Amino acid sequence: MNEETKLMRLIMIALSNNNCISWRNETAGAYVGKVIHKDAQIVTLANAHLMTFGLAVGSADIIGIHKPTGRFLAFEVKTKTGRPTKEQLNFIEQVRAANGIAGIVRSTQDALDLLPR
Repeated sequence: MNEETKLMRLIMIALSNNNCISWRNETAGAYVGKVIHKDAQIVTLANAHLMTFGLAVGSADIIGIHKPTGRFLAFEVKTKTGRPTKEQLNFIEQVRAANGIAGIVRSTQDALDLLPR
């Protein structure tokens, strides 16, 4: 398990202990199409196209709800040296503009500091 994944799990536990419900927002992509050949772990597709999963490009790693206020949460987890993308910063800005709670978090304390008192 990488450092960011460990941090994400610790943050989600801290949020759970502080009146929040949170989910990990998995993002990924996979090719889908008609299988025309399969040999062990090699699959050939016809009419293949990429299907993406997750909320949106740049959506935060952790999403959730601050139970006391009902506000939407969106936390982008980064290590000390990690840098957010332009799309991640835009997602955070949009959540904040809609009165949600959002930000870049590099520790459990960063996440807790964003919650209303």
